[in-house]
Amino acid sequence: MRTSNTNAQLTHPESLDSDATRARLDPSGLRHRLGALPGHCREAWQQAQGLAPHNQGSRIDKVVIGGMGGSAIAGDLVADLAALQQTVPVIVVRDLSLPFSLDQNSLFIGCSHSGSTEETMSLFQQARRQDAWLLALAGGGKLLAEATAAGIPSLTINTPGEPRSAVGYNLMLLLGALNQYGVVNAGGAEVEAAITTLQAQVSQLSEGVPVQNNLAKQIALELPDKLVVVYGGGFFTGMARRWKTQLNENAKAWAFFETLPELLHNSVEAFNTPSEGIQDKIVLVLRPNIENIDLQSRYRVVAELLKQKSIPNRIVAAGRGTPLAQMLSMLALGDYVSYYLAMLHGVDPSPIPAISQGKQLLAGR
Repeated sequence: MRTSNTNAQLTHPESLDSDATRARLDPSGLRHRLGALPGHCREAWQQAQGLAPHNQGSRIDKVVIGGMGGSAIAGDLVADLAALQQTVPVIVVRDLSLPFSLDQNSLFIGCSHSGSTEETMSLFQQARRQDAWLLALAGGGKLLAEATAAGIPSLTINTPGEPRSAVGYNLMLLLGALNQYGVVNAGGAEVEAAITTLQAQVSQLSEGVPVQNNLAKQIALELPDKLVVVYGGGFFTGMARRWKTQLNENAKAWAFFETLPELLHNSVEAFNTPSEGIQDKIVLVLRPNIENIDLQSRYRVVAELLKQKSIPNRIVAAGRGTPLAQMLSMLALGDYVSYYLAMLHGVDPSPIPAISQGKQLLAGR
């Protein structure tokens, strides 16, 4: 992973290398769940290989993934991978209702870590009333129970902790399932190589690696008290959202995301506006290692505009490897950056009190 940065300010690096700080701020051990990502990815892929699709002899020409939060983000990531193969549309729906009808050539996948997410259950039940093929991904709850009772194929999200910690597991379940359904082509050797790359990445980013050798800690040290905007394009489009949401949930930080090439048609116009009175900001540009000349040119233009306007930024460029290997490595990097930023903010990254409060308000509506 290669990066370049502008106006970096590294402060208090010793706090990120302190076992005592991590023990105090992370009593639930989120750091250990981050380190378990490679094993989760391998386990999920192996589980998906046992899936027996029910659509034998029927062609699928549309995949719809219904979910919220981390479950939906896994859908974004697999959709980005599917787009590289120019296969059938893979659409993620984050809502209470389907915005279109499904037919006998549609595959609907309900994805919920708890198995009881209201929006996901609503979508799943709507899909059941139509002619679509169905698949459930859940850690239990109503979704898994309903699928089992109806004889609908299902895969189990078998990870401890927060739903957002299961994104890698969900991604590999989805990728494996779509491979079984013939929607994407993903080989076991490619997957194993990608997980091996991920293992190396995690070993370089884990909490025991000191700041001077740890890219995630170095990036985190540039972010405290800043508004973070994450840019991503190509098969890092969904990854930009993932980094944003991890900064929100783990670090309790304000963060937003934008996508290329769209941001060149609107967001860059704000580069000319003086930022006095606006919270200090930094742009993180997630750049895949690709041969797409058109997308490369747009990344270069964004970098040049940020430089010309003296906007603090860091280019986070993926290393060599297959798109899946790059995606898993960038996923791990973003997770660790958000974790270390939580340490710098002095907060426990695991609890999500505002999200829980929102759910309580909805339950009492």
